[in-house]
Amino acid sequence: MRRIMVMCDNLSYSPLHEKCLRLSKKNNSVLFKLEKYLGKSLMSNEDLIIIRDTILSVSAEISRLPKETMDDKNERL
Repeated sequence: MRRIMVMCDNLSYSPLHEKCLRLSKKNNSVLFKLEKYLGKSLMSNEDLIIIRDTILSVSAEISRLPKETMDDKNERL
């Protein structure tokens, strides 16, 4: 299996799966910050539920990204 590296914010490189894990966790932390800012649960309102579900869906897609990566020969990396 080839190891795919991606550039990080500090111009260093890290493996794709590590970068995706960090992004997913960062994305999930937005949920907690949003609840704290609003002072209520994101499950308390239909519009907030949609926002919550969207953020969770994006986190899940980010987490799966390394497993779904293919090279130009259509082979899983």
